[in-house]
Amino acid sequence: MSASDEILRFRKSERQLHWAIAIPFMASYATAVILVVVYNPNPARPLRDLVSWAHRISGICLIVLPLWTIVRHRPDLRVYLHNIRHAWTWTWDDVRWLFLMGPSVVNKKIALPDQGKFNAAEKINFMVLVSTYPAYIVTGVLIWLPGVAYLSWLLHFSMAVAATPLMLGHIFMATVNPDTRVGLSGMISGFVDRQWAKHHYRRWYEEHFERPVEVVPVIAVRSDTQPRSAAVAHVVAAPRDTQPRPAAVAHVVAAPRDTQPPRPVLAPDRQPVADAG
Repeated sequence: MSASDEILRFRKSERQLHWAIAIPFMASYATAVILVVVYNPNPARPLRDLVSWAHRISGICLIVLPLWTIVRHRPDLRVYLHNIRHAWTWTWDDVRWLFLMGPSVVNKKIALPDQGKFNAAEKINFMVLVSTYPAYIVTGVLIWLPGVAYLSWLLHFSMAVAATPLMLGHIFMATVNPDTRVGLSGMISGFVDRQWAKHHYRRWYEEHFERPVEVVPVIAVRSDTQPRSAAVAHVVAAPRDTQPRPAAVAHVVAAPRDTQPPRPVLAPDRQPVADAG
């Protein structure tokens, strides 16, 4: 795959924040499963304290690492806010995508609605994370305190159980499913295959890489000393995803006062886009 076949999907700040949350969360989840399955039936088994402290340290990292990442990349705060806002903004296409996702796996003729930067399933995962993240932190701290430890643990444990299918589904789609695991490179290098992105996130792709042609006014100032109105030509801006090309700009020749305005001389192989005034 050549460089021109790849496009940037996630910035460095987005990737670092993702892993600053994902790695300690998965460590917390794994150690919690060990504590519940292995040590709850028999707390006297060896190394329980080691696993317990590993769970606590991963919980602390789940607080510190995301905050440190956000502070480090504070100029990109608007990117984080945009992602959150996008995840909480739903359209009818998102609802249709959820209902058609399962049937489309069985029947390839079923076309899923176009999606933005995140599809509907990713939006749900994002929404649950944003909603439960503060509760994980608060209940995790309260578990250490006497008197409220059991109720805090119960809520903490319930949220982890509710998050299990979302987390496992996210990992499956990112690492196992051949149709979607291509996108994992977006969270590693930041770049993904252009055609894959266009197929799975068409609205996002068209917004950033197939923007509509814009007409940009260019002012050509006359060189004579008499005050004259500026001659305006229009050029067509190239799409953002193409290689830079020199724009065809109309060259305006100053005419004597007693003659007719000259016709513009255009670059070769381009149709005139405006007459010089």
